[in-house]
Amino acid sequence: MNALVPRATVTEICRQRDAAMAEFGQAHDALTAAAEAVASAKRTARSAAPLAPNRYNHHVSRERRQDLNLVDWLQVPSREEYLAEARRVVDTDVWAHLVEVTDLKSLMDKKAKDDLAQQLLKDPPEVTVDTVVATLETLSANAGLIFKRGVAECFSNLDRRFRSHDGWKIGSRVVLTYVFDGWGSWCYHRNHRDTLADIERAFYVLDGKPPPVNSLGTAGIVLALQEARAGVSGPRQGHAETEFFKVRSWINGNVHLWFKRDDLLAKVNQMLGDYYGAPIPEEREAEQDDGLDRQRTGVAKNFAFYPTPPEVAERLIEAASLYRQPYAPPLTVLEPSAGTGNLARPLAAKGAVVDCVELQAGHADTLRRSGLFRSVVNCDFLLLEPDPARLYDRVVMNPPFDTGRDIDHVLHAMRFLKPGGRLVAIMSAGTEFRADRKTTSFRDLMSKMGADWSDLPPRSFASVGTNCNTRIVSVWNRETRS
Repeated sequence: MNALVPRATVTEICRQRDAAMAEFGQAHDALTAAAEAVASAKRTARSAAPLAPNRYNHHVSRERRQDLNLVDWLQVPSREEYLAEARRVVDTDVWAHLVEVTDLKSLMDKKAKDDLAQQLLKDPPEVTVDTVVATLETLSANAGLIFKRGVAECFSNLDRRFRSHDGWKIGSRVVLTYVFDGWGSWCYHRNHRDTLADIERAFYVLDGKPPPVNSLGTAGIVLALQEARAGVSGPRQGHAETEFFKVRSWINGNVHLWFKRDDLLAKVNQMLGDYYGAPIPEEREAEQDDGLDRQRTGVAKNFAFYPTPPEVAERLIEAASLYRQPYAPPLTVLEPSAGTGNLARPLAAKGAVVDCVELQAGHADTLRRSGLFRSVVNCDFLLLEPDPARLYDRVVMNPPFDTGRDIDHVLHAMRFLKPGGRLVAIMSAGTEFRADRKTTSFRDLMSKMGADWSDLPPRSFASVGTNCNTRIVSVWNRETRS
């Protein structure tokens, strides 16, 4: 933490902050006393002149009377309300000051900056030595993750394909849209100024150099582009070049950014692969470009086991549409990759009759002993054949993702659905972008069946060990594959 700001400095800032709060308390006491004094003076004045206004005093305007009643007229808030508002203002200012006087800006990516701004807008954390030190130490300890996340987020905001490091890599150029508004100024709605800063910060750090900063928050490629566009009002073109980039802005407000260092570009791609938990395309195991009828064989590495977080499970179950008429029998549901039951348990709690399939024997035994499910089968789901007499109203699943296994599991699970049944599955974001024959055919099939796709928020699975971006596919069994 001392590398960011000395503890003694934090202690002094907090001492001054506490002194300010004490003075605001004294100010409220003074305001309250003044309001009481004004009220007393008004009562005494009414005693001296109790009659209603007449022709001799009507010229004493209301404004002149309010000048005398100023404190009372403003209605001094309660001490609790007054000090709560004072704390919000003071603590917001202190946190804003800490960002400026420490190296926090060099640690924070665009998301961290936006999150802090939103938190300060709503309710800033109370400034104490402990909270400030804890915040600085947390950011410092997570600097590596924040750095990788910043690069991943800035590229994913440029192009949806960058939401999943699966089958693509950053090329020699990226295009940023609506960087400048119709007046030629930075478009603060898109805030691509921070995007440019995040990209540049990655290249400086990977080259072992400190990122350029100045007190105004504009430096490096941002400052170079700003200076190249200076002196002309309205929309305009501009061209700038730095150690790592060439950049050109256009009249329509877009910016094209070219990377000059192929070695650093390769490092960025590798870093993104590390963040998303997937190697870059050139390093992936060679795979046949098979169609839908060829399944991946063998078990995924580490079983590709990532338990479904509660908030994701809630969204999946909502998408499953479990409503039934009061007199109808319970819906039957299959969970074909049940794991520790993070989906199966809430499904059973909703009144569904749930069958589980789980590959890992320990998990299967735990599910079986819970007594919540009609059956628990311990096997590889892809080797299980459906029983035509025991098809399901719903299939709700979180299958393994690696090398297209999610597609194999979803297609196999469709065979277990009744006509008119519904399947809801979590899938890799790569299913939206990969261009291999299987993924392309799968997208075409889902389109023909009227499937609905929705994005899960970035890092939805971060709490269970992966930053892989994911989507939910929901489809009714109205048309089956021949």
